[in-house]
Amino acid sequence: LKFASFHAEAWSTRPERFLPVACQLQNRAPPFDASMEPHYELSVANLLPPATVLLLISTIWSTYTFLHLIPQLQFGVPKAYYDSEVAFRGWTQTAISQGLTAMLLICYIRAVFTSPGQVPEAMEWRLGSAEDGLPRTREVKYSGERRRCKHCLVYKPDRCHHCRVCKCCILKMDHHCPWIMNCVGFRNHKFFFLLVIYAVLSCLYISTTVYSSIGRSIEQEVSMTRRFLLVQCSVLSTILGFLLTAFLSFHTMLMTRGMTTIEFCEKATLAGTGAKSTAYDQGRYQNIKATLGQNPWFWLLPVMSADGDGMHFDEVGEYAVKQVPITES
Repeated sequence: LKFASFHAEAWSTRPERFLPVACQLQNRAPPFDASMEPHYELSVANLLPPATVLLLISTIWSTYTFLHLIPQLQFGVPKAYYDSEVAFRGWTQTAISQGLTAMLLICYIRAVFTSPGQVPEAMEWRLGSAEDGLPRTREVKYSGERRRCKHCLVYKPDRCHHCRVCKCCILKMDHHCPWIMNCVGFRNHKFFFLLVIYAVLSCLYISTTVYSSIGRSIEQEVSMTRRFLLVQCSVLSTILGFLLTAFLSFHTMLMTRGMTTIEFCEKATLAGTGAKSTAYDQGRYQNIKATLGQNPWFWLLPVMSADGDGMHFDEVGEYAVKQVPITES
């Protein structure tokens, strides 16, 4: 009665989430609850950001490829007018730019379609389970009670937060990114980070190499459309490159400090230490491994995400022996 009274609103709106508790009382295994998985609404508002990203990528790539790279390769040019130096530069730039673009697209696909990680279906995480069998967590509410989600009706592991867009609790949630139409969490954080890295490298490389074609378009007689597209390619890649460099710097700082965006924004004063450290800061090298994986040879490849279950994290120093109340989210 106490359990049903405390969650009267949730009971009336989503009674199916209480099935596991009822099954526990009857010594039956709970059915699989698909509502624990993220819910993606294919609305115009949700599809517009990723569509914009793909439009920018295709615009910059097509202009750079067809108006800058292919003319340097000199296909069909008579041997008397063939410039081997320009052709070598063209093939080099083609290999580098297309390789960066391929890695960018692979990381983007993996960031979009990889689940960030949700609270497991195990009974011990279900709201209403016996307190004795609950896994230990260090993050608690200000009242001293365990953190719980009134929407998913589960107890929250450390660093777990509910996403109102995905409508589920995300393990080690960093933030919800509309550009990938997904949350950035424990299982896809590496792919998101690599996505930003390859986006920065692609934009900066394109913006610095396309200037030779812009110079030729000014010196030679070419159409205004061709000249405009080359300048547009340069401007877009330069602006995006600088913006993404600042964004990458911020996320690199967070990664090396063992923090997430939520922890940086909402927990600026964790146990009186300020925003420069958290209980999960194990030093730069270990913090990088916690995001990019244990093997440094695979850090820059979109494979082998971070090890662990996303619910238990090593704690260091004074934080390992004390619980810290945080703002419920």
